[in-house]
Amino acid sequence: MKLKGNPFPGYENHYMYYMTGEEDELKAAKEAQAKDLFGYTLPEGMTMEDKIIAGPDEGQELRIRIFTPANITKPAPMMLEIHGGGWIGGSIDIDNYRCIAFAERVPCIVVCVDYRLSNAEVSYPKPLMDCYTAYMWMHDHAEEIGGDGSRIALHGTSAGGNLCAGLAMYLRDIDGPAPSLCILNCAPLTMDFTEDHSYHQWYELRMDGRSTFAKGAEATYDGKANLGMTLPPKYAFPGHAADVQGLCPHFIVAAEYDTLRDSSIKYGIRLLNAGIPCEMLVAPRVCHGFTTVHNAYTDQVHDLMATSLKREFGLL
Repeated sequence: MKLKGNPFPGYENHYMYYMTGEEDELKAAKEAQAKDLFGYTLPEGMTMEDKIIAGPDEGQELRIRIFTPANITKPAPMMLEIHGGGWIGGSIDIDNYRCIAFAERVPCIVVCVDYRLSNAEVSYPKPLMDCYTAYMWMHDHAEEIGGDGSRIALHGTSAGGNLCAGLAMYLRDIDGPAPSLCILNCAPLTMDFTEDHSYHQWYELRMDGRSTFAKGAEATYDGKANLGMTLPPKYAFPGHAADVQGLCPHFIVAAEYDTLRDSSIKYGIRLLNAGIPCEMLVAPRVCHGFTTVHNAYTDQVHDLMATSLKREFGLL
């Protein structure tokens, strides 16, 4: 099968995962990528524990998953991981590999939140408030899990990155405890991403060709409110915010073969122009959410993120 791009070696299945079609080669590649997505090995001595905490709504329960490395010095820095899935899919199970990577490399305690997915009953701001609740639980109950409530970072991929960006902005505006670092990994940051050059350049790899990404955005942010005709709330899509000053340091990851690439780059430039510390990586010849792939290049990117986390946590 001839591909438009030239995928980074080892990411071929991931590239084809985003393509549409019924060819046997495509089906086999998607099955292999889906299997890889859920694969992980828990390092010796690291614990992975699920915990139920009170959610933001009355009577609501919220599940979190806590990864604690062996022999970590306590109180340890912490990171909140927010999974992707277009706001309407995904789960904390797809981020086990990534959570382990951060917990081991920094090292730090990683907490992944099982926020509510968007549907007929759930829309903005409920998923964001679930993430805020998990963040504040980490801050207020840090001692309970051996963490340091003054050193909490954020990481999210795709819709998870969107929620991280919104959470960082929300915490700024309510004068909440600021994240040490906010890592936005292939995040959608504006609702007008379909106007970006990257969307048309890599149209055949668009998310809405596989998982109806745009409909996921509408489900999350209430499509009944003329979404797309008026700007959504700034915490929903921070790229539309009038002011980005005062935000915490950011690390932005974009992928060359991602329709959302330009959305990330433009947000990073806005942060830099506002004087916000911001690192940007445009990963070559890979697609949206590429760090789910078990690959030496993914390891390098995780190493780079871990070094930045160590810097902001004061571990260097």
